[in-house]
Order: sequence, then structure tokens, then C-alpha cells
Amino acid sequence: MKRHEDARQRLGIYGRGIERIKLKKAVNIIEKSCDGIIDVLDVGHEKGYAEKGKCSVSEGVNAVCDAFAQGLIDMAVVDMPSLVEMSKTDAELPYGVCISGILKRNDPRFVMVRKKKTRDLVKNAKVVTDTERNHRCISRLYDGVECVVEPDFGKCFDMLENDKCDAVFVLMDDVKAARKNKNFGYRYNVMDCGDCVPAHGEGVYAVLTNGVETCVQYAREVSHKETAVCFEIEEDVIRRILMNEFVTDCDVYAQIKGDRLEVYAEVMHVRGALKVSEKDELKNRNLIVRKIVDRISKSM
Repeated sequence: MKRHEDARQRLGIYGRGIERIKLKKAVNIIEKSCDGIIDVLDVGHEKGYAEKGKCSVSEGVNAVCDAFAQGLIDMAVVDMPSLVEMSKTDAELPYGVCISGILKRNDPRFVMVRKKKTRDLVKNAKVVTDTERNHRCISRLYDGVECVVEPDFGKCFDMLENDKCDAVFVLMDDVKAARKNKNFGYRYNVMDCGDCVPAHGEGVYAVLTNGVETCVQYAREVSHKETAVCFEIEEDVIRRILMNEFVTDCDVYAQIKGDRLEVYAEVMHVRGALKVSEKDELKNRNLIVRKIVDRISKSM
């Protein structure tokens, strides 16, 4: 990419620990694309956003919104699930701020981590996870297992290391980020929990801009087409499914493999949970969406 002649733009970044590592990786993609002619600024480490050295994802996005509103930044990278949660409430992005690009999706798999040479989970086992959503997934996957929510990723593994739990359930992307820390290493067994559909937008980072042409151009140049298409398909399926009065919540995950499209949906309804999936050629995406929605509607 040719160097722009415009003034340097300011990109906001938030987060601590694992989230910070993942966000920094996303920011590096933008820095390389624009020849490093942006200034990266920390946000969310003041005004109560940071507590005991941590900045949660939702607090970080709030900090980004405040920084935009105050004119402190021109761009920001935020995780898509937080924006999805914002859309479910009355919260809105500041005036003039919009999603101008979507980065390539990271690994969204939900995994179980155990010490090597340990036995499989049995009844009355104690496990730890870092989010309430993960807690709900574990409850559906395993009966008779005690699950504790510990928001601090590091403390989850401290409990595993000190034999205060039998396993830790987290995102594979978090495990990959943690492996950059020499203290984590490769001393654990990691097992894919394939029965759990990733949350809508999991592993996706959005590039927000304030409408400045240079920033919008940066965002478009790093945007990943396949990830954007998958996110659009997920949005379409969820919108249609939630029109059913018996559905209370749902997660949808789409992935493109060559010229093939795979869509997985997990629906929570008044009588329990339902999982469906469809695979076909990408050119038949509309047919796949209709099949998913029809199968769910007929199962209600």
C-alpha cells in the first residue's frame, strides 16, 4: 500500500492480559497495511474502566465509544461479540462512528484444557470457565459437573495448576494467545468441544472509524471478505430464527471452505435446546439459510 499524505490517524486499543494480546495482534495487521503511519493510543485505563489492573471487554468497548465521542481517536479495533451485545440493548455507537472493516476470524472453538495424563471428566468433577455463556454451554454438555465462573483467565489456570479443579473451559484463541506467555507453555491437553456452537461473532474483530476517509480506506484494505460474508449470513439466520415466538436465544456459526459453506445453529427455546446444521455450495447460501430456518421452525 502506498503511504498516505494525510495526517497521522489515532487508533484506540483497550484490554488487559489475554484480550490485550489478541487486540494487539489485530492492531498489528492494520499497522502493517498502512505502513505504520498511525498512532496507537491506550483507552479505558482511567475513569473507572480499569479495576485492579483489568479492563473487561464490555468496559473496553464503552471506553472506545467515549474516546470517539471526545475526539481522542479516529479508529479502534473491538471484538464483535461486544458489539452484538450492544445491539441487544439501547446502547449505540457515537454519532458518525461505524464498522468500516472486519478482520479475518480467529479460532472460535470452545475447548477443554486439562493437565496431561489426567482422567476424563467424571460425575462431580469441578471445572472452571471465564464467562457465563461458557457456563451455560458446559451445563448442556455435561451432567453432574460443578462449574465455577472465574473471569480472570490466569486465575482459571492457577486453579488447574493447584489441583483446585479438574479442567478449564475456554476459547481456543485464548489458549493460543496464552502460549505466547512462556509460563503457559504446552504442558496441557487441549480437547475440542465440537458440540458447542460458537457465539455469534466469536473470534471476529471489527474496525471502527469516525468516517474520516483515510481511516475508512485503511479499514477496507484489511477487511477479510470471507469473514464478512460469514458474519452477514449469521446475522441473517439469527434475525429469521428470532422471529419465532418460541425461541429465547440462538447462536449461529458459518464458515467457508473453498467453494463450500457450512452453517451451524444452536437454538434455545421454551422446551429446551436444538442444534441443526447445513452444508452446500457457497452459491446456494440463500437455500442453506432457508433450510436452517425451516428445520428449526418445524421442530418447535
